[in-house]
Amino acid sequence: MVYRAGVLIRQFVVEGLGHISALVADDARGVAAVIDPRRDVDVYLEAAAQRGWRISHVLETHLHNDYVSGGPELAALAGARHVIGAGAQAAYEHQPASDGDAFDLGALRFTALDTPGHTPEHVAYTLADRSRADDPLAVFSGGSLLVGAVGRTDLLGQENAEPYARAMFHSLHDRLLAQQDYVGVLPTHGGGSLCSKDIATTPSSTIGYERRHNELLTISEIEPFVRALLADQPAYPRYFARMRPINKAGAPALGTIPGPRPLSVAQVQALVGQGGLVIDARPHADYAVGHLPGAYSIPAGSSFGTWLGWVVPPDQPLVLVLDSAADWDGVLRQALRIGYDDVRGHLPSVAEWRAAGLPLETGKRATVEELAARLNGAPDAPLVLDVRQRDEFARGHVPGALHLMAGDLPDRLAELPHDRPIVTICQVGYRSAVAAGLLERAGFADVTWIEGGLPAWRRAGYPIERGD
Repeated sequence: MVYRAGVLIRQFVVEGLGHISALVADDARGVAAVIDPRRDVDVYLEAAAQRGWRISHVLETHLHNDYVSGGPELAALAGARHVIGAGAQAAYEHQPASDGDAFDLGALRFTALDTPGHTPEHVAYTLADRSRADDPLAVFSGGSLLVGAVGRTDLLGQENAEPYARAMFHSLHDRLLAQQDYVGVLPTHGGGSLCSKDIATTPSSTIGYERRHNELLTISEIEPFVRALLADQPAYPRYFARMRPINKAGAPALGTIPGPRPLSVAQVQALVGQGGLVIDARPHADYAVGHLPGAYSIPAGSSFGTWLGWVVPPDQPLVLVLDSAADWDGVLRQALRIGYDDVRGHLPSVAEWRAAGLPLETGKRATVEELAARLNGAPDAPLVLDVRQRDEFARGHVPGALHLMAGDLPDRLAELPHDRPIVTICQVGYRSAVAAGLLERAGFADVTWIEGGLPAWRRAGYPIERGD
């Protein structure tokens, strides 16, 4: 996104996490700033080096709940000033930002705005191009004003949800909506983030557009706003609870991201014997054909990090099973971004495990037609477990299905029967296959996941039940 020759804003989007960071530069003066950097900061250093820029500032809007910040490492590597809201009380070297504090970057000026709500220490930063005018041309809104949404306020405990929502109302109406309509809005949370509901997939907007089309901004009274903001927020991964303390302390520096680390069968056996966990990142279909006993099924892709952090215990050594060594870098980066640092390496092939004479486990998958046949008055009809979010379940599900969100399974296994077949279903098959793997790992003997999910069930013309 270019506002004028010589001034450039480039956004970096991490799909799955729904994280958006930005590199802002005064090209004529060769200086740049990074706003809300992700954990693996090499992308910013490489982008700046390509243009001959020096990163002089790292600005953070809040202590993040959904990913590990790379701010301290980036500031150290670049020799940059690290700025974060004064209320963060971060343990690493930084410059605290209070309302009205300004930070100059060549002809550009960032000004902090206190915008509590999403977190209590939250600040936004307006950006002005002072070679033209002192008026802001954009605002980096962090987790406050999002595209089509507003940052949720319940991540730091239900006891804080309503007070923080009231603070959010004032931050929006008194601070952010006080900006001119033409001012750009560049948030940190985008589509796919669980830091709110209904976030649009476009990474930027304007104050005017959000003023007119963001439904939560049309609510002019504070208590109706609070109720609307807090209603039907999605469940969020358990790893969120670890992010704020890590970011307050400052995460360990990563240095260079290592290349693939193949492990022998004997090394994998030794690691598992010492408490290591096996994460099978191959496609679900391959996992079903044969996988290492006790392995988690979390296929590589944009959702890998989210589900790793949702269902796998932290602080244990991890061994990956990959479809190809080409998946290593993407999978490792996703693990590091949520604080799963102890990834020891990967087993190059399940065939090596089989060739060593070691046992494999198998899984089962089925079509919606096969599920319908099993439910049609059969005496051994399975329990249908719908593992989607609650609002998805309410909009339509297989009649008689039990709702239990996939991320909650590790804590609620005792509620499920061991003497009855279980079939898991979701929207497309990813979550249901993850859930089936969790159930198999926990000792449930007859588990099947459904390909195609609810859309396939609807298309086949089978009945739909609605409501919680």
